[in-house]
Amino acid sequence: MPVRRPFVPLAAAVAAAALAALAFAPRLSAQEGGLSLEQAVETALARHPDILAAKARVEAARGRTLQLRARPEPQLAAGLEGLPLPGLRNEGDEIEVSLGIEGTFEYPGKRTLRTDIGRRGEELAEAELDRLRLGLAVRVKRAYWTAVFARGAAAALERSSARLDALAEDLEAQYRSGAAAYADVLRVRAEKARLRNQILEQAREERAAGLALEELLGRDAGGPVSLTTPLPFVPLETGLDALVERARDARPSFRIVALRVAQADAAVKLAGLARRPDFLAGFLLPSVRPNAWGVAFGLTLPFLSPGRAKGLALEAASEAEAGRREAEALDRRIRTAVAGAYAAAKSAEAQALTYEKSLLRELEEELGIELEYFRYGKTTAFALLDLHRTFVLAQVEHLRALYLYNLALADLEAAGEETL
Repeated sequence: MPVRRPFVPLAAAVAAAALAALAFAPRLSAQEGGLSLEQAVETALARHPDILAAKARVEAARGRTLQLRARPEPQLAAGLEGLPLPGLRNEGDEIEVSLGIEGTFEYPGKRTLRTDIGRRGEELAEAELDRLRLGLAVRVKRAYWTAVFARGAAAALERSSARLDALAEDLEAQYRSGAAAYADVLRVRAEKARLRNQILEQAREERAAGLALEELLGRDAGGPVSLTTPLPFVPLETGLDALVERARDARPSFRIVALRVAQADAAVKLAGLARRPDFLAGFLLPSVRPNAWGVAFGLTLPFLSPGRAKGLALEAASEAEAGRREAEALDRRIRTAVAGAYAAAKSAEAQALTYEKSLLRELEEELGIELEYFRYGKTTAFALLDLHRTFVLAQVEHLRALYLYNLALADLEAAGEETL
C-alpha cells in the first residue's frame, strides 16, 4: 500500500511568488491617469535628443542658405600711383594715393543657383527630421506594444495560477480522503512552477520594454504607471499595391532622394557657370586731385584655373548620378520592405482571427465545466490539467498574435526608412 505523503499547501507560496514578480517588474515613470500610446509618441517627438538635434540641423541649414544667397562683400581699396621705377629718376611727378571701394558683381545666375542649392538643403534637413520622427514613432510603438503584451500575458498567467489554486484545494481534499493520487498533486505543483517561471519571464520582458520606452521618451525611470492603450485589432483592408503607392507619396525618404537629385542638378548648372567671369568695379578718390574721382573695372579670369571648374562639374555630375541611382534603389527597397511587413501583418491577422472567433470563450467555459466535473469526480485531474494548459497557451498565443499584428502595422508605417 503506497504511503501517503503530507500535502503542503501551495496557495500562500505561489501568492508570494506572484507578488515578488509584480514587485520585480519595473514600471514607467509615474504619470497621472496613465500613459496612452498617443501621449507616448507625442512626448518622444517633443523630447528625444535625435529630434532636437535634427531641429538644430534645420536651423543650421537655414543659416547656410543665408550665407549662400549673400552677395560678395564690398572691399575697401587703397592704391599708390606715380612710384618711381628702381634705378630711374622721375622728377616732377608726385606720388598719388587713391582710396575707394570695390565690389564683385557675379555672372547672372550664380547667386540664384546658390540660393536654390541652399533652399534644397533646408528642405533636405526638414525631410530628414520627418524621417527621424517617423522612425521614432515606430520605435515608441514597438516598445509600448511590447510592454503591453508582457503585462497582459503576465496577467493572464496570474489568473491561470489562481485557477490552479482552486484545483489544488480540491486535490488536497481528495488526496486526504484517498480519492486522488499524489502524482496529481505533483502535476499541479509542476504546472504552478511553470506558470511562475513564465510570469517572471514576462516581468523581465516588461522591464526591458519599459526601460526602452523611458529612453525613447527622454526621461529617467521612475514610479509605476499604467499603459492605457490596449492591443487593438482592426483587420487590414488596404491592399499591398495601395500601401506601396501611399509610401511613394508620403514617405520622407522619397522626398530626400528627390531633393538630393534636384540639389545636385542645381550644382551642375552652377559648375557650368563657374567658367563665366565675374565683373569687378570700384570707385576711387585720388589724393592729389581732391576735386576729381575715378573708377576701376575688371574681370575675373576663371580660364586660368580650369581645374577648379572641371572639378566642380565632375563632383556635381557624379552627385546627380548617384542621387538618381539611389532613387531607383529606394523604390525597390521600399516595395520589398512594405511587402515583407504586409505579409507579416496578414499572417498575424490570420492568427488573431483564429482566436477572435469565440475559441477563447469556448475554452474558458469548458474549463469551468470541467472544474465542476472534477469536484464531483466525473473527470480526472490529468484531463483537467491538460485542458487548463491548453487554455493558458491559447490566451498567451492570442495576445502574441495581437502583439505581432500591431508590430507589423507599425513596421508598415516606416518599412525601408531605416536603411536610407
